[in-house]
Amino acid sequence: MRNQSHWITRPLLALGLVLSACAPAPAPAATEAPAATEAPAVEPTAAPAAEETITLTWLILEFWNPDQTIAAYQAEHPNIVIQAEKVGFGDLFQQNQIRLGAGDGSPDIVSVDAPLTASYGARGWLYPLDDVFTAEDKQAWVPGALEAGSYGGQLLAAPQHTSTQLLFYNKGLLEAAGITPPGEDERWTWEQVAAAAKQLTHDDVYGFTWEQTTAAYQLLPLAQSLGGQAIGDDGFTVDGVVNAPEWIQAFTFYGNAFNQEGYAPKGDTPAADMFKAGQLAMFVGGEWNNLVFSWGPPEFEWGVSRMPYFEGGEVVTPTGSWHFGVNANSTHPQEAAEFLRWLSAGDGASIWWGKDSYDMPAQTAIIDTFETLPAFDTPPLYYMRVAAKEALVNPIPRPVTVGYLEYEQLLGAAFKDIRNGADPTEALNTAAQRITEEMAKYNR
Repeated sequence: MRNQSHWITRPLLALGLVLSACAPAPAPAATEAPAATEAPAVEPTAAPAAEETITLTWLILEFWNPDQTIAAYQAEHPNIVIQAEKVGFGDLFQQNQIRLGAGDGSPDIVSVDAPLTASYGARGWLYPLDDVFTAEDKQAWVPGALEAGSYGGQLLAAPQHTSTQLLFYNKGLLEAAGITPPGEDERWTWEQVAAAAKQLTHDDVYGFTWEQTTAAYQLLPLAQSLGGQAIGDDGFTVDGVVNAPEWIQAFTFYGNAFNQEGYAPKGDTPAADMFKAGQLAMFVGGEWNNLVFSWGPPEFEWGVSRMPYFEGGEVVTPTGSWHFGVNANSTHPQEAAEFLRWLSAGDGASIWWGKDSYDMPAQTAIIDTFETLPAFDTPPLYYMRVAAKEALVNPIPRPVTVGYLEYEQLLGAAFKDIRNGADPTEALNTAAQRITEEMAKYNR
């Protein structure tokens, strides 16, 4: 499971109006030239040929609504027609694998989950974008976004979204247990989270859980906070890495939460749903929950603080989300790339964020507006300001490897086993062996 901000579908109209007001005003109409007293005779010429209409197909997730973004671009480029093909979350990955793998020229524009950039790039599926985006364009993205969209020294996917994690908590439950809630800029250790969670667990209330209980995106920071690596420096080695002492320590802590100490629920009920129902005192989850709660808030006072870390360890916050790339076999790669520059580094970025999508933007200039827009002055949108601080400090993208899909799936299976009571050492050793076998099919 990846960034789950696909739950966000209701437009923030006021915010969209503010952001769209940032677009440049249309140029004034040209004044009429004075009439000449005598014009020289000229031979009639043939009318210029109409500019060719180019159709670009864009494979996107079904919960995005690109209508206003497409309309704005087509208004500026009347010879370009952009056709959005919407597919489900799981289907998108399958469509990319089948169509790009077959050398199909469609879609022209591809939605790329950031850690799969290397996999697609190694197969030659993505058109290089370095000649399209300037150095200034690249510097305008949040830290880590350029790295996540690059492979083999080339930019292959333009960042559109990013993400971060926060600790969400029910103030009333904490105070009733005699626990002082953390401040919004305070960062608890995982040890503090566990101690509080045990106090908060009683009757039908659990103390804590992770929003994505088996996802590498959210769980890798546990091992990384203790100094562990996500993968070997070569992008392939996992034996001695994902079963290293730091990983075993991290996932022993994780497993204990569900088993020996039992303050985390083993079921698959979404953490945000349990939290809103008053059945969960705390959870670590994506910043998108602030937007979800903006139209369906919990019926109690709640707050957020920064991503936890292990005592004496490093502060590590996961980041990364959706990028867009150009199909290397597109018949119109330059036109598709020009659209991506407008979308990711031009006026299209604010149109997309303010009107068609509300995922955390990858453009620092848009994140900066959280500090000034009135919509963010009060909770829950106010907490996006806390998220913005976290997104710009200590962001660690998922590992760059051509075998990321297999890596993620097999680690997810190990995490699920540990959640269900398996020994962490055995589960991680098995994962290391299985991932190593899968990596062997790639040419190094």
